[in-house]
Amino acid sequence: MRTITALFDLRPEAERAVETLVQQLNLPREKIQVLAAGAENATAGTDEKRSESHHGFKAAGGAVPGIMVSLLVQDDQAAAARDALAENGGRTDGPDASA
Repeated sequence: MRTITALFDLRPEAERAVETLVQQLNLPREKIQVLAAGAENATAGTDEKRSESHHGFKAAGGAVPGIMVSLLVQDDQAAAARDALAENGGRTDGPDASA
C-alpha cells in the first residue's frame, strides 16, 4: 500500500481529482482525504494545530497553502492515482509514503 499526496491551489481542482479517482479508477471514497493544507489548520473537532510541512509541499508563489488530497492505494494503482491527481491540477512533488 502507498499513500499518495497532492497539493491543489483551488478546492474545485481537488474535488475534480477526487471524482476522477472514484469514478474512473474505482478507488473507494473512504480511502481519500481532502484537507486544507498549512501550519495553521486545526484538525477536525479539536484546537490542535497541524503542520503538513512533512509532505515537502510549498504553495505556489508562497501564497495560501491550498488544499491537500491524500489517498491510500495498492502499489499497482499508485502511478494511475498520481497521474489522475496531476491531470486535475495537483502537485505531487512531495514524497510518497509506503505503508
